[in-house]
Amino acid sequence: MLVSSGKLFILKADPLVLETFDLQKTKEWGRYQPNSPENSHQLTELLLQSDKLRLYEDVGWIQLLHYEKKGEGKFKSEVNSERFFFDPKGRVNPRAELEATIRSFFVTEAIPDSLLHPLCSYPARYNFLKKHLFFEFFDISKVRCDRYKNWKNSLQVNSVSIVFASYYLQSPASYFGHTLLKLNQNANAISQSEILDYGLNYAADAQSINPISYAYFGLTGGYQGKFYLFPYYLKVNEYNDLENRDLWEYEIRLNEEEVDILISHLWELSRAEFHYYFLNKNCSYQLMELLEVAKPNLDLKSKLGIVVSPVDTIKFYLSTKDLISEKKFRPSLYTEIKSKLLEMNAEEKEIFWALTDFSNTRMEVNRLLETPNKIRSDLILDAVLETYRYQKNRGVDFSESAKLSYKQWLNLRSQIKEENLDYKLNFETSFPPESSHPMGRVSLGSGYSNLGSFVEWKYRLAYHDLLNSSKGSTPNGELVFFDGAVRNYEGKRPEFSSLSIMRILSLQPYNSISKQLSYLFDFGWQTTVFTKEKDYFSQVRSIDDSNPYYRKQVSNIDVGVGYTLADEFSKSSPKFGVFSLLAGGKFQSHPSFETGSRFGPNVQGIYQKELGNWKILGSLIAQHYTFSRDLNVGVGSLKLRYLFSDTAEFRLELFSERLYREFNLSFHYLF
Repeated sequence: MLVSSGKLFILKADPLVLETFDLQKTKEWGRYQPNSPENSHQLTELLLQSDKLRLYEDVGWIQLLHYEKKGEGKFKSEVNSERFFFDPKGRVNPRAELEATIRSFFVTEAIPDSLLHPLCSYPARYNFLKKHLFFEFFDISKVRCDRYKNWKNSLQVNSVSIVFASYYLQSPASYFGHTLLKLNQNANAISQSEILDYGLNYAADAQSINPISYAYFGLTGGYQGKFYLFPYYLKVNEYNDLENRDLWEYEIRLNEEEVDILISHLWELSRAEFHYYFLNKNCSYQLMELLEVAKPNLDLKSKLGIVVSPVDTIKFYLSTKDLISEKKFRPSLYTEIKSKLLEMNAEEKEIFWALTDFSNTRMEVNRLLETPNKIRSDLILDAVLETYRYQKNRGVDFSESAKLSYKQWLNLRSQIKEENLDYKLNFETSFPPESSHPMGRVSLGSGYSNLGSFVEWKYRLAYHDLLNSSKGSTPNGELVFFDGAVRNYEGKRPEFSSLSIMRILSLQPYNSISKQLSYLFDFGWQTTVFTKEKDYFSQVRSIDDSNPYYRKQVSNIDVGVGYTLADEFSKSSPKFGVFSLLAGGKFQSHPSFETGSRFGPNVQGIYQKELGNWKILGSLIAQHYTFSRDLNVGVGSLKLRYLFSDTAEFRLELFSERLYREFNLSFHYLF
């Protein structure tokens, strides 16, 4: 309800009513006509001047309103919230929005308590117009923007950094890695308390993030994207400590004026919402757009492809001359523990594993104290204490005796001065995102099967499979979107043979520290071989009798969960390769099946081993189908990859199942 008090309206309503009232006043102010003849004349002069300068075509204005060119003289803003625009056609008409903005800055009426004067809501637009029109709008309105000034002063931003959070396959929102903006304060840098800085995040406003709904709405723009400001230490705790994600910070070279533009526009974006698409209009895209507002001539968005991955934007920043001034690495808690274990000798590891039982084992304490020349007690205690923190963060409910042991180890560690540390860590196993391979792939191959020889073409939109180099990418994991193949068998027409819409495979090693489960989700189409025998429910199909088999593409869903084992803490890691065992089920659908579909449980084993540029990948699958003529099917494959460079691979693949066998050689180009 709006209660009138003279010329001032007092708002007493819920947030939805407030937003509606805000939208109403915004459009009203966009049509504002001053009562004062002097102000009216000045407004007319400024409108003519802006039109003469064609400010509505200026790259700075186009960036501030997030316009995209849709053809000759046609624009559309990516912002889809109406209250961001003063003109009803402002989303598609930069000229009309510029005129309406200038009009709104002449508003002299009383502003409702819950709202802000346009000059206070849009400080970046104000600075743009003041710079080009050489006019001080505050002389007209006489308003004070205390709320904005207090907010800006509380941030005290001196510089900004792009932060990349590594891939996390346990959460649909984090499959691709993530970028956010860190707002740096000099005072925190000097005091080495940078986690007290603020962070800026762009994310989908998703109430539910189960993989299926998140994938659907994320692909179709069904979520609203918003910017969120928060203390940086909250993200450090979430990413570093809870999700095992390493952080890389890249400081962007911005001058004082550019930092001011970025922060003032960030204030404006509190009124903005966007359609969120996780393949392109995602966190990395929007942060790049925000940086282009601060540096309008940066022009990085024009280099982006159909898919915008966080890691690709990092590569663009680094390839732009003099844009990155400094890089920092913030390892996750698990990376810290792993690095310490890699540093330990055999005896130190033995004590570490004994202490991580967190039982009051006096014998192990004595070994720490009695053999200081052989045992680096600081290294062991640091790893033990971090393991306790890591497991507690992941929900482990420690017993009272374990808590007592933790306090005992903490007391022992406090007696060792930092300057007397006996070890120094390196993080050679943690590769920065810019070292990863390109995400797109095309390949050309040929081979032979019991159905004849063939030539094969493949295309993958994104991102990474197990045979790709893991350097800078998801370790022991696959994240594949739209991976399709077309084959031309000898004497036949080319045919679509497979398409993986989405395949996610996480094979994180299970150990007594992390206890991470492995899982598989695969959805798409694949080729299945049928015999020409008469089935139970229909007549023999009219197929060329020269071959007893025929091929059909069937829809396919495959899921599984299990364990992965690897000698993760060996310096020659993983010394014996990586073994995985998954149990799950498969569902396939096609009219060629007796009942139109088949389904059933399966068990599969996967082995992988990387040796320099070579990698071997083998798998065995035992599949049982219910209500099918082929109740039990065994599938085996063996693949070998040689890496020429980050963009070129050679692969040899062997595949065998009950009715089909093939041998395939292929060359893969990544782009």
